[in-house]
Amino acid sequence: MANNEKIISEDQKKVRGFVQRIIGKLMFKWSHTQSMELFCAAELAELCLRARELIWTEPICLKLEAPICVMGDIHGQFDDLLGMFDLNGWPLTETEIQWFKENTLKIKKPQSKSEQKSTQQDSNPGQQQQQQKSIVGMENRSEKEEHKRYLFLGDYVDRGQYSMEVVTLLIAIKMLYPDRIYMLRGNHESRSVNCHYGFWREVTARYDQNLYDCYQNLFNVLPFCAVIQNSIICMHGGISEQLKNLNQFTVFKRPLEIPDVGVLADLTWADPDPTIKLYKPSSRGASYVFGSQALRQFLKKLNLQMVIRAHQVVEDGYEFFDEKRLVTIFSAPNYCGQNDNTAAILRIDKKLRISIVVYRPEIRDRKFRKDKRKKSPSR
Repeated sequence: MANNEKIISEDQKKVRGFVQRIIGKLMFKWSHTQSMELFCAAELAELCLRARELIWTEPICLKLEAPICVMGDIHGQFDDLLGMFDLNGWPLTETEIQWFKENTLKIKKPQSKSEQKSTQQDSNPGQQQQQQKSIVGMENRSEKEEHKRYLFLGDYVDRGQYSMEVVTLLIAIKMLYPDRIYMLRGNHESRSVNCHYGFWREVTARYDQNLYDCYQNLFNVLPFCAVIQNSIICMHGGISEQLKNLNQFTVFKRPLEIPDVGVLADLTWADPDPTIKLYKPSSRGASYVFGSQALRQFLKKLNLQMVIRAHQVVEDGYEFFDEKRLVTIFSAPNYCGQNDNTAAILRIDKKLRISIVVYRPEIRDRKFRKDKRKKSPSR
């Protein structure tokens, strides 16, 4: 029995180290010119497989607590994702970030006089033991330090050039810290969509079809919505007339593709429309658009107060609808390089009070300017 526990422990250490290396490289070694050199296909495929097993254990409708930050579409804009984490706070503590930096860049931490004496007295095995203790100490301290928790509303891929990095960083952090990152499914996390809008081309050009399939298998187990403290429902698209109560989600069995019609299609495709009252077929060719009366009926039926969704480009990064019963959040600034939109991050505190942080990159054309990120004040 002891031997089995030791084997499991050693396996867990190896997996943890594997995931830590991926996070460290993406945080401190990634650049536009080195994006092909950091990982091999087997590493990314293994990460997708392990993350899939973890995410699959979560319900299709998440039940979350505040405080939490909510982000909308990212669409492969990896350098902007890094910039928004820099601005709003990482899902890592300062101690953890420093640990990743030192271990990724092989920076030697300056020793104090007492540490130097201890090092001179110790042999090599003792030095290794001391290093292990310092890592454990880092983990214990980091539990007391502040870090942000995030809910992402989907559309991690397509349009932008670095969709793989966006997904890879988020699922890697999710693997190490499952309660700091939550990921919902957007309409672009579907083979029928992302094979046309850039993700298939990105993965197969850089790696191969097998890795593309690994990402699709991961997408097929992502949750579709989240309810924060029984008050705020979050999804990528919009509300569904067919959703009568939250217990309906038990009938859906993952893995699954996004269907053409029904509750899951609406949660990933629907849009609000101020010109109508109830529901109307969408010009997107999928799901419906809905008006203020439909929204109020939906919230009353489910005993909820507010909807937070993404799915649409909005100039300021956020846009309220129907007297703030709904807000659209979009987190891909300068979308597709053709829009001058701002990105937004929505914060929800313990008392469910909402504030919004806006992000405007200083350099609009950032092909080879990763390190120049602009931070703007919250509003």
